Amino acid sequence: MSNDRYQFHKTMPEEAAIMYQDDSTLSYSFSSHGKHGGQSINISLLYLALSKYGTDWISMTHSHTFTELFYITHGNGKFSVGSEIVQVKANDLIIINPGLEHTERSDDSRPMEYIVFGFDGVMFQSGQSDYIHLNSTVQKADLHLYFNALAHELKREAIYKNFVCQNLLNIIFTVILRSNDLKLSIFSNLDCSKECKMAARYIDNHFQETITLDSLSSLVHLNKYYFSHIFTEEMGISPINYLIKKRIDECKHLLTNTDHSLASISQIVGFSSPSYFSQAFRKITGFTPQEFRKQNRSLISVSHLPGN
Repeated sequence: MSNDRYQFHKTMPEEAAIMYQDDSTLSYSFSSHGKHGGQSINISLLYLALSKYGTDWISMTHSHTFTELFYITHGNGKFSVGSEIVQVKANDLIIINPGLEHTERSDDSRPMEYIVFGFDGVMFQSGQSDYIHLNSTVQKADLHLYFNALAHELKREAIYKNFVCQNLLNIIFTVILRSNDLKLSIFSNLDCSKECKMAARYIDNHFQETITLDSLSSLVHLNKYYFSHIFTEEMGISPINYLIKKRIDECKHLLTNTDHSLASISQIVGFSSPSYFSQAFRKITGFTPQEFRKQNRSLISVSHLPGN
């Protein structure tokens, strides 16, 4: 999506590790009162990043099974949300609820930069709209302060960086929840089977080509760290290891049934070099490519003897 992206990582100094859970998401709990009826609201952070317009900007309409929030820190642009076009500028906040098709486009003269994060657990509503666009609320000054502090922290490599980001996110959610214009609904749907199956099918059909985690996540319109997590959880193997396994399966066929050299086989199936091919093959099968070819050619020869 952009050529300048700062990520929020889930590793931190040991002294502050108690603030984190052991799973792959960070959870934020709010015991709301008044308009939310005193219910406990659990929000799971899926990803957090700072995106900046670049020459590789790709704008494609897509939707998610979770809620996504964008805060514009610099520049101008517009969001296509459902059938509407929403003009955005610095300090605007836009919240996209699950299942709503959308895409963003930057103004070339004033490139857009924004903080984006996806979260599961809640969705927001305001009037009849399935998205929220805040640009003139009483909370605007607070949001400006905390989001820009978050953007600054994301760009740094400082001790306790993640601890600071987590607490800023807690404050931001609290400020948003204070808005009298928003209605909050409990929502949880992390069924990403469609995205995982699409990525797996793409690998099955294009394994000979150059495939990266970035290209796969772009294909299914998910943040790459979140995509890698849900693919691994659902498929039992990471996306890249799934790709390597697919290539190794094809290598087995070529080693057994053709006389292609190892260098040729490596190139045919998409490995970057013969040495990497040999290393990956041995790691998965326990044999070198030469050993596998010799063993399986011997088995074929025996099976073709008279009486077999």
